[in-house]
Amino acid sequence: FGIVMTLVAVVLFWNELRQNFYGLPIDLSRLTSAAGLLADFVFYAVVLCVAYRALLPKYSAPGTSDEVVSKRRLLLSRAGVAALSIGGLAGTTELVRTYLSNYSSYDGMKTATHFRVTSPITPNVDHYVVTQNPVDPTPNIDLWRLEVTGLIKNSGTYTFSQVQELPSTSRAITLECIANGLGDHLIGTAIWQGVTLRSLLERHGGVSSNARYVAFYSVDGYNISLPLDEVLMADPLLAWRMNGAEIPPRHGYPMRVLIPGRYGEENPKWLTRIELTDHFVGGLYSDQGWSNAPLQTMSRIDHPRDQIPVKQTVEVGGIAFAGNRGIQKVEVSVDGGLTWHTATLQPPLSQDSWVMWAWEWTPTQTGAYTITCRATDGTGAVQTSRRRSTVPNGATGYHQIPIQVM
Repeated sequence: FGIVMTLVAVVLFWNELRQNFYGLPIDLSRLTSAAGLLADFVFYAVVLCVAYRALLPKYSAPGTSDEVVSKRRLLLSRAGVAALSIGGLAGTTELVRTYLSNYSSYDGMKTATHFRVTSPITPNVDHYVVTQNPVDPTPNIDLWRLEVTGLIKNSGTYTFSQVQELPSTSRAITLECIANGLGDHLIGTAIWQGVTLRSLLERHGGVSSNARYVAFYSVDGYNISLPLDEVLMADPLLAWRMNGAEIPPRHGYPMRVLIPGRYGEENPKWLTRIELTDHFVGGLYSDQGWSNAPLQTMSRIDHPRDQIPVKQTVEVGGIAFAGNRGIQKVEVSVDGGLTWHTATLQPPLSQDSWVMWAWEWTPTQTGAYTITCRATDGTGAVQTSRRRSTVPNGATGYHQIPIQVM
C-alpha cells in the first residue's frame, strides 16, 4: 500500500516534490520528499490495520446467539474503519482548502504613501512583500546550493561562500507587483548587489546553440520560464545583498533574481537552480493565466493633501516607472486632461529604477479639482489612459486624486 500510494503521489505531484524549505538541491529535495511520503503512507496503513484488528470481533460458533452479536460487531467495526479513512481524507481536504485560502499574501498593499514624499530608496522593512507560501522557507546556508544546468557548455554547483566570491556589481532596481493597482503601493526600489546572469553563464562556457529559454527555480518550488534573449537583454542580477545588508528572508535570502522590466512575479526569491532549455517551462503564475509580458508604464501622485489654500503655490509630486525602458516625461493635468503641464524629473538612480517627479501649481480659484498624471517611457510611448484591472496583464490607466481648493 505504502509503495503504491507513494508512486501515485510522486507521479501526480512531481513538480511540488522539489520544495525544500531548507535549501537542498532540487533532485535531492525530490528524493527526501518521496521518502517522507513513503513513511507517511506506511504509517497510515499500519494505523488502519491496527484499528481494524482492534475492532474486529472474536470468532463465534455458527448458529449461536454470539454469532449474531459478532456479525453486528463486524459491521460496526468495518463502519468505524471506513469512518476513520473518510475522516482522514476529510481532514486532508480541509488542510488543502485552508492552504489554498491563504495562498497569497500581500504585505504593503495598504501602506499609505498619499500626502508624503516617496524616498528614492525604499528601506528593507518598508519594501513590499508578496508570497505564495503560508510559511516562507528558511534555507540552511550550509545545505543551500545554486545549480547552473541544462543546455549550457559546463554545468556547475555553487555553495553560498562560492557565490559571494563571484565578481559583483550594485544597481538600483525597482520591483512592482503585477497585482499593483492604480495608485497602490506594491512597488519599491532597493540597491541590489550580486553577479549578473550573463557573467555567470560565461563562467560556464556560455549556453548551447539550441538554448531558447531560461528557467529559474526557487527553494519553495516556485519557478518561472522566459525567453533567453529577452532576459539577457534586460541584464538580470542574481543578488545576495539588499540595501547594503544580506537579503532579508522574506525578500529571498540567500539569493534572488532581479530581471529589470518584469513584474515582481518574474523575480523569484530563494533561488536554487538556473536551467537553460529549448522549450517553455510552465510556472505558477503562467499556469494561472497571468501574463509574462514586460510591465506597463505607470505614474502615481503622492502629494499634496486633499485640501489646499487658493493662490498659494503647492508642489504636486510622485513617482513614475516603466521598467528598464526608463521615463522620458511626466505630465500633470488639473482640468480633466484638457491641458497638460510638464513636470520636473529627478535624475533616476539607474535605468532600471523609478523616477521622482514634481510640478508646482498655484490655483487661482476655489473649488473641487481632480489632479491627473501620465508618463511617457524612454521609447516615446505615452502611458495609456484606458483603465484596466490588474488581471492578467497588470493595471493600466491614469492615476487621479481629488483636491479641494479652499
